[in-house]
Amino acid sequence: MSEELITAYDIRGTEATGLTVECAWNVGKALADWLPTMGNVVVAYHPDQHPIAHAIVEGLRLQGRGVVDAGHGGKEAVKSYITTAGMSGGVAVDFDDLEKVIVIELYREDAKLVTAEDGLHDIHELVVAGNFVPAVTKGELTQLA
Repeated sequence: MSEELITAYDIRGTEATGLTVECAWNVGKALADWLPTMGNVVVAYHPDQHPIAHAIVEGLRLQGRGVVDAGHGGKEAVKSYITTAGMSGGVAVDFDDLEKVIVIELYREDAKLVTAEDGLHDIHELVVAGNFVPAVTKGELTQLA
């Protein structure tokens, strides 16, 4: 994953700039390893971003995280679900119509956004290193939609 995909508050780009399904899969694995508490992660997404969201879900699951697929929704749905259901973190996958880019926002267990100052660069380093050891048991998937 290119450093250029990392902004102060999210991961954003297009397939042409490197935000591919494979990249998203690795972001899911890195987030699973980075989150400090073991538990489920919620994922919600823009309807057009299902392939990217699905790749993140599978990356999380390969690292042993249970995933709640909230279906179509955005960051408010993710933050609400983290807070009410006690999730270990969350992911919102959206599309910025102005910039025409995919946007991935990552959240920790307190429903706070993971930013460049407190985790996005660490997650980027995990993706670049690629030293992922899959969990013995794949995480469970719960679909809400």
